Amino acid sequence: MTHDDLSRFRAGIGTCELLTLVDLSTGTVLMSDSDVHFGQERLDHLCDLARSVFTGDLAATGTAILAGPTGSRVFVQSPDDATEVLCGLFGPAADLGAACAAGAALFHRDRVA
Repeated sequence: MTHDDLSRFRAGIGTCELLTLVDLSTGTVLMSDSDVHFGQERLDHLCDLARSVFTGDLAATGTAILAGPTGSRVFVQSPDDATEVLCGLFGPAADLGAACAAGAALFHRDRVA
């Protein structure tokens, strides 16, 4: 996956404010894309949130959505490496189904490339 892939994803989902690829095993943000600068603390927080969603007693698998009145956070786990997760911040009018499908498609494209 490349930075251009993240940019194309964001361009296709109009309310995507930030998209990151994280490695849960190391707690590292591997790459990110946004129109505005998000501080490292914000990126690290998103990575920590993804880790809490996909680990522990009530761990999600595959896809998770955390929604609130000001927007949503979408997490899509790689089917080949459960430690790689796409994390996105979306505005309140986002098509979250399309966002999840687009995230899965990014991982699928990498799989067949």
